[in-house]
Amino acid sequence: MASALEEMDEVKSYVKNTNLGFTIPYLLNGEEKNYYPDFIVQVKTPSPLAGEGGGEGSGNLNLIIEVTGEQKKDKATKVSTARTLWIPAINNHGGFGRWAFIEITDPWNAKNEIREFLLKAE
Repeated sequence: MASALEEMDEVKSYVKNTNLGFTIPYLLNGEEKNYYPDFIVQVKTPSPLAGEGGGEGSGNLNLIIEVTGEQKKDKATKVSTARTLWIPAINNHGGFGRWAFIEITDPWNAKNEIREFLLKAE
C-alpha cells in the first residue's frame, strides 16, 4: 500500500497509523472498542473541495484508508462506523479539514481504486 501511495502524484503525504494514537471509537455487542485505521493520507484536491471545512490542511482531503484482507467479525462494524458516523461528524465540525474514508480490497489495484474514489468525491 505504501508503495502505491508513494507513486501517486495526488498524495501530498501519508502515514501508517502505527503507534500514533489515532483511533475511531465504535461499539461491538454493546462493548466500547477502538478502531485503528491502516493509513491516513493527505490528498491534493482540485478547487471544488479546496478550502472546504476550514482549519489546518484545508485545500487537501484527509483520506482514511483501510486495507481489507481477511474478513474478521468486527471489520464491517469498524468500517461502517468510520464511514457513516465518524466521517460525517468530523466534517460537520469543520475545524479539522475535510475527511473521507475508503476501504481498499485489492492492494495491487489501490491506485485505481483511490483515483476512482477521488473522482466521485469531486
